[in-house]
Amino acid sequence: MAPQLFAGAWLKSISAAQKSAKEKNQLILVDMFAEWCGWCHRFEREVFPAEAFQNASDDLVLLRLDTEDKGEGQALARKFGVSSLPTFLLLTPDMSLAGMIRGYAPAPQFVQMLKEARDKHTVFEKRLKNEAALVKDYPARLELAKEFVSRNAFDKSEPRLKKLTTEKGVPASIRDEAYYQLAMTYALQQKFDEGLKTVRELTTVSKLGSAVERARLLSGQIYLQQGNVQGAVNEFKSFKKQYPASPLVAQIDAVLPDLERRLSGN
Repeated sequence: MAPQLFAGAWLKSISAAQKSAKEKNQLILVDMFAEWCGWCHRFEREVFPAEAFQNASDDLVLLRLDTEDKGEGQALARKFGVSSLPTFLLLTPDMSLAGMIRGYAPAPQFVQMLKEARDKHTVFEKRLKNEAALVKDYPARLELAKEFVSRNAFDKSEPRLKKLTTEKGVPASIRDEAYYQLAMTYALQQKFDEGLKTVRELTTVSKLGSAVERARLLSGQIYLQQGNVQGAVNEFKSFKKQYPASPLVAQIDAVLPDLERRLSGN
């Protein structure tokens, strides 16, 4: 366990951390740990008590969550794809991702990594404040929406992507990529019906292009996630027939024979 001197600084619930972060307008630093993680305990002994860490985290809300607690920690680890420990999440008060730090580092190096993550978030925030000036800069608007996707801020990415799919004047390539990103956003949230609907909408306005091909592949993957093996097989076969020269065919060929065997019962 963390030394008693520093144990009190770390909150143990998301609601408490969010409340504090909103009141102080601060970011949340989440230590994702597990009791079996030796490097996590080394952080407790060597990094958290260090003056450099104390100073660097003084204006952050500190939260510790066990990734195997069958509760908030496990759910947050799943949400942000935490697959190795130690991992630290830097979150905004509304729980979107501002940065991620993986692995152990001594206090000076960890403080530098934390600074870099915060600096990148500050740059993103400045871009966001300048969003009104990007009305006709469609590639920049798309990149901003995609960055929200990467930060798991789906409530902010969806309306921006939808605008790019319907707004007059948006270049076809940007529109098609926005459709794909929107479908991916739905898939990441397991809103599978919405994802499939978005792919169908894309294929009604565009038949060719990288975004269309990736969206069609995504629809097959969504069918698999739904447990609809027949739907996936049909989609993949249709894809191969329509786009025989696509580089994505190799991915389909890697899984299609096994899916067909599953359908035949062999």
